[in-house]
Amino acid sequence: MGRARFSIGDIVYLFMSDERCVRFKMVVTAENCKREDQAFWVETPPNDITYKLELLEEYEGTKLSEKELCMHGLKGGGSLEVPNCNNTELLSYIKSIF
Repeated sequence: MGRARFSIGDIVYLFMSDERCVRFKMVVTAENCKREDQAFWVETPPNDITYKLELLEEYEGTKLSEKELCMHGLKGGGSLEVPNCNNTELLSYIKSIF
């Protein structure tokens, strides 16, 4: 759960670091959950508590690429590692695509 502070019902858009784009729209369905994704990690997985997310939608186009997102307020770099909940320009753009 770390630096992210979500509530049940919040919408979360996931940025995929390997593809350099936002691809998934998710909803927070539970918090303080034991991790169940250890089998999917290449490196040693964390053993902490987390949120449970449910997939709402997947986007496969190019309008949510890092390049496009930067033109709509994404700062890049370390900003990708923390929630961008106060970046209204960026969120409005992402919502217009999903």
